Order: sequence, then C-alpha cells, then structure tokens
Amino acid sequence: MDDYKLKTIEEGLTKIEFPEYEKVSSDAPVFYNPHMELNRDISILALQTFQKEQEREIDICDLFGGSGIRGIRYKNEIDGVGHVSINDISELANKFERHNVNLNNLNDISIHNHDASMFLRQNRGKFDVIDIDPFGTPSPFLDSAGYCARRESLLCVTATDTSALCGTYKEPCIRKYNSKPYKSEYCHETGIRILAGFCALTLSKYAKCIEVLLSHSTEHYMRLYLKVKKGSKRSDESLKNIGYISHCKECLYRECDKGLATSIPDTCPECGEKL
Repeated sequence: MDDYKLKTIEEGLTKIEFPEYEKVSSDAPVFYNPHMELNRDISILALQTFQKEQEREIDICDLFGGSGIRGIRYKNEIDGVGHVSINDISELANKFERHNVNLNNLNDISIHNHDASMFLRQNRGKFDVIDIDPFGTPSPFLDSAGYCARRESLLCVTATDTSALCGTYKEPCIRKYNSKPYKSEYCHETGIRILAGFCALTLSKYAKCIEVLLSHSTEHYMRLYLKVKKGSKRSDESLKNIGYISHCKECLYRECDKGLATSIPDTCPECGEKL
C-alpha cells in the first residue's frame, strides 16, 4: 500500500482509504465509486428492515468488495449483523479491505480472494443476504447466486449495463438477459423488468422464486432487492408473470401479454400499424 497515494473519504459513519485515481473505472487499482453512495445508503435501509423482520442476527456476503466500503458499512451501520464476508478476486483489494476493516475497529468480517461464482458455490446456504454489485452485468453470477441462496434470504442485484437493458444496444441484452429490449420513454422500467425476469428464470432452475421488494433506476445503474423463496410450485407461478410488451411507435398504444409461449399481436388495434 505504500506504493500508492491514498485518498481518505467518509461515507455514512464509515471511513476508508484507497488509492487515488483520475476517473471511476474497472482499471482502478482498488475500486471505489463515489456515485454509488446513494445505492449503499438505500441498501443499508433495506437490509436493516430485512434484519428487523428476521428478529435475529443476519450474515451478509459482499461479493465484489473493492475497497470494502459496502461490506464495512453494512457491519458498521446496521444493527443486528452477525458475520460479513467480503470477497474480491484482486489481492490488492483484499489488502485495502483488511486495512479499512482495521481502520473502523470492526470484528466479525472475513476477507476472501476467490472467483465470485466459485465463492458462492463453495458457501451454499451460508448467507442471509447476498449482494451482487459488479462493474457491468450481474448476469454471469446469478446462476451461482441461485444455487447459494437459502430460503427467505435477500438477494440484492445491481446492473450498470443500462445501455443494454434500456435498448440502446439490443444484441448485448439478448445475449446477457435472453430478452429483446425496446428503447422508449419508459425504457428504464422495462429494463428493470427484464433484469427481474432474468433473475426469476435463473433461480427457477433451483426450484426457487423471487418476490421483488424494491427496485430503482438511478443515474447509470439499476438495483433490485429480491426475497428468495423455495418451492417448484411457487417457481412455476412466478414464471407466469413473465411476458411481453407490444408497443406501437405511431400512436403509442401498448399492451402486456403474460406467458413465455403466448400469442403476441403484430398489428396495433388502434391505428393498424405494425407493433
């Protein structure tokens, strides 16, 4: 750490140090994004509410630790947190995570250096909360999250690839989320729904389903808070909520059709144009 010029910041009740860099980028030696402070603030409120509902201590997984700010804030600012596991594949990030844990005089935080998916698969059923906040799409990690998540746990998912989810670039959305987006005046809502639908489909492979507790689209990212429930019948019912939106560019008529193999209209009933 002596090789880097350090920057110190305070966020909430927590103080951390990390290497200074010119701009927020995945190339930064240790990742810290100041634009995600609101994301972390809302997360603390959501997790505190979840903990109160559980009426016991909760164990948390911060899958992409970076500087450690998220996991450290969870331990430092939420009542009733048991153990926090902070993971990052970067050994340098691990050093700063340990440093920042000590800086805040905290216990019951462990630092891990693993591939994100492998870490989840090696810790099946151990966490009450799994927080997936990657740089880009969460898509590659949701299978392992579905495998790892236990009954009545909380799954928090961030996606920063909004250009794909909102329809600016359709092909990446088809590749990552098995959905064809449409760029419209409500594209941020449909983007969140695409993300939620993909989470539901992915977890259904493990006979698990989701209840969307909270979602928001803010600045450059989308965020979901999902209650995970078990049962193949529940999963089957959940998948019935997935469907399609038909949109007319001429008169702005739109309709929703539920079902993965449903009949989709191709002509607008209002003006006759192609949907």
